[in-house]
Amino acid sequence: MAGAGLPRPQPSPKVLFCTFTALALLEAFCQQAGVSMASAEPHGWDVFHQLLRSGEVPARLCTDAYLAAVAMANGWRLVSFDRDFERFEGLERLALPGALA
Repeated sequence: MAGAGLPRPQPSPKVLFCTFTALALLEAFCQQAGVSMASAEPHGWDVFHQLLRSGEVPARLCTDAYLAAVAMANGWRLVSFDRDFERFEGLERLALPGALA
């Protein structure tokens, strides 16, 4: 109960998961029919390093570069709302509607 003159606490609009909850959700998802964890090709690191050496990847996009490299090395299509993946030439991607800049 909020005290006199104190604002009433509001629920957070964000949903946050602890590591254990996130892992449990991932494991449950991977147990669905037709879903499995992907294993990356060994030359994915080479592709990742090439992307970083290009000088066109700012530090804030290193994770994106890694995901792009794994997809490229394996011949996978990357599906994302994130339009930052447009910068990776040779990446087969599917930009979902409502893409984030």
